Amino acid sequence: WYRYPGGNKYVIKGVTFSFKKGILSIAGPNGSGKTTLLKLISGLLKPVKGSVIIEEKNLWSLDEKTRTAIRREIIYVHEKPVLFKGTVMENVSYPLKLRGSGKGERLARAIEALKLLGIEDIAHEKTRNLSAGQAQLVSIARALAVKPKYLLLDEPTSNLDAKREEALLKLLRDIAQKGTVLLVASHEKRILRIADRALLLKDGCAAFYGDPNRAQQVLREIYKMTPESPLF
Repeated sequence: WYRYPGGNKYVIKGVTFSFKKGILSIAGPNGSGKTTLLKLISGLLKPVKGSVIIEEKNLWSLDEKTRTAIRREIIYVHEKPVLFKGTVMENVSYPLKLRGSGKGERLARAIEALKLLGIEDIAHEKTRNLSAGQAQLVSIARALAVKPKYLLLDEPTSNLDAKREEALLKLLRDIAQKGTVLLVASHEKRILRIADRALLLKDGCAAFYGDPNRAQQVLREIYKMTPESPLF
């Protein structure tokens, strides 16, 4: 359960699920609680009631040192890219510098991440010159360079054209098959194609959790849509 400071309305209400591997699609219209839920799972927000269990540990019952160690395994990528002034390479390699990696390792892993996303050609571009789509891919590359155990993505395809989106979805599937746990919040139904499980939110509550193949049908039932209607 969660409500923002000063608010009297819960924006997350009794959402309960368990997910251990693969890709979880968190779907729902704007305002349904997707972003808040990701922030709760990542430890950026503390639940008002309830708990967040990661690797069989209640995140907020741990001492700060242990909680920080677990949170280092979780990377949350905002919907709106948060990049600092400088080059793409500097942005992608910076988290590795904070974690104590040497210069050679930082550069190698940054280039590897940029290549995965097909944007190595902009490695030395200033971030102020990037398009919205490029900035989004750079923020994802920065997350991949860290090689997190858990990767949380908020609307990762919102600024991408169809070709880039398809390439990213394939990459996410490949990453999941290699062991990274992905939670992807999106109103795009295409995310459901690559998901192993789907969590549907409505007004901060879990309306459905289960097989993504059933999720689209459930969404239409929840929102009383015709088969021809777009989902959101």
